[in-house]
Amino acid sequence: MPRKKTILSDKFPYHVTTRSNHKSWFQISLVKVWEIALNALHFAHEKYPIRLHGFVLMNNHYHLVLDTPNSDINLFMYEFNKNFSLQLRIETQLINRMFGGRYKWSLIQNRDQYFHVMKYVFLNPVKVKIVDDATKYKYSSLYVEKNKSHFPIQVQPYFKVLDVRFLNWIHQMHTEEQNHSIIRGLRKSTFRFSGTRQIRNPPNFDCFG
Repeated sequence: MPRKKTILSDKFPYHVTTRSNHKSWFQISLVKVWEIALNALHFAHEKYPIRLHGFVLMNNHYHLVLDTPNSDINLFMYEFNKNFSLQLRIETQLINRMFGGRYKWSLIQNRDQYFHVMKYVFLNPVKVKIVDDATKYKYSSLYVEKNKSHFPIQVQPYFKVLDVRFLNWIHQMHTEEQNHSIIRGLRKSTFRFSGTRQIRNPPNFDCFG
C-alpha cells in the first residue's frame, strides 16, 4: 500500500502516534524513556516550533496532539523521531531500529471530534488499568499540567485541561464499540468516526477557533 501523502496544515491539529519496533516494550525504564522523549521534543520544537495540545507516553508507543503554525508536521516529526530513536539506541545499546515504522497521523477538523481524540489519548493509561485517574499518570502532559512538573515546551490546548468540566467528561469512558470507531477514524488522513450521534458530545468548552 503506498504511503499516504502528508497534509500540511497550519489551521488544524493532528493526532500522531508511533509504536516501538515489533510493538515490544521499551527496553529501559519508562522514567528514562520519558526523559529522552522530552529532550527530543525540546530539540524538535526549537527547530520546528509547534503548539502542543497533549502528549502521552505508553510502554511501547506514544500519542501526540499538536498543531504546526508553519505547516511543517513532516519536518517536526522527522526531527522528533530521529532524536528520540537515536537516544533510545544509545541508552539501550541496541542496533535495531527503535520504532516499527513511520509515524501515523490524522488531521482533526471538527471541534467535538477533537475532544473525543483528547479523551482517547489521555485515557490510554486508564483503559489498560495502569491508573484509575488520567491525572495520576506521570508520563502525560495532563499530569504535568496538574502537578506543574517540568516540561520542555508550553502546553497550549484549545481549552483549560484542568477545567473540572473537562476532567469529569474525559473520565466518562467510551464504550468498546465507540473506542474502536475512534481508532478506525485515526487511521484516516482526516479524522472522522462513525456513530457521532450515538457518542455524547463534550460540554461546550469555549475553544477551537
